[in-house]
Amino acid sequence: MKISGACLRMLFCGACERELPDGSFSEEQRARRQSSRRCGECVASGKQLVLTKKGRTRSEADDCTICQLPLPLDFKQSSFNVCCVKRVCIGCVLAARKRGMRDCPFCRAPTRMTDSQALAMIRKRVAAGDPVAMYALGTKYEHGEFRLEKDVTRALELYECAAELGVKEAHNNLGVLYAKGADVEKDMAKSFRHYETAAMSGHVPARYNLGCEEYKSGNYDLALQHWMISAKLGDDDSLSNVKILFMNGLATKADYAAALRGYQKAIEEMTSPNEKKRKHCWLEITLRDQSNNNIMDGNARMSRQHQRNSSRVP
Repeated sequence: MKISGACLRMLFCGACERELPDGSFSEEQRARRQSSRRCGECVASGKQLVLTKKGRTRSEADDCTICQLPLPLDFKQSSFNVCCVKRVCIGCVLAARKRGMRDCPFCRAPTRMTDSQALAMIRKRVAAGDPVAMYALGTKYEHGEFRLEKDVTRALELYECAAELGVKEAHNNLGVLYAKGADVEKDMAKSFRHYETAAMSGHVPARYNLGCEEYKSGNYDLALQHWMISAKLGDDDSLSNVKILFMNGLATKADYAAALRGYQKAIEEMTSPNEKKRKHCWLEITLRDQSNNNIMDGNARMSRQHQRNSSRVP
């Protein structure tokens, strides 16, 4: 008996991680990417994709280096200093300011410096092989900050180096650049690969971006799964999108309720005692004087559109 070539085609299941004959997958599943495809057996048993099992919690790298609580997702609510390449929540910055400390609250190094001095400090760390510094310098080249000429090619090189060394933020930025295709050639395969790597490491905007891409492709079930994860990690855009899916009959009331509970819990965990005090007594902490001293300011200028391809579902 002659076996056709189609019967011999093997596909990878993103849930059980096995290579199986083409016939083990439905037509809908065959059309999906390898990482988001499930065989008939896994669909029937409800086995989750590895992509949605990993990255359901944020990593320790996302904690404030002082209070050890998860950092707020909004870059404006934390400070990232070039001296030690550590991120500190605004609540802890405020506590240090109240004690009269205007230097870095973590390493105590002076923070007052010019753009050129800050840039020299970052480059020194890059030369020493610091992956976070590579990512930070990449953002400066991508946006033409610290008086650098905009150079997306150089930014890509730095992001790639940082990503290879495990910086999930670099993976996400690469995903956005390849998805938009504005300054580099559009490549959705590369975009998805970087998004997925970042998302499985607990990067919230990358998980959100995956949801957006799946929604645009009509894979509403996958979009919901991604947004459920990022909503439970404290992302308000994801929570809003889950609500819209629920209102359009693409998610259940239980889905939205679970997303809301997870979101509220995450927000509470990200709110330090110092941050709570700040909200009551000092809504505008004077960080503007650090605008030339601090990498955080450059990161804050990276719009949510840079981290995210879109903000709401239609």
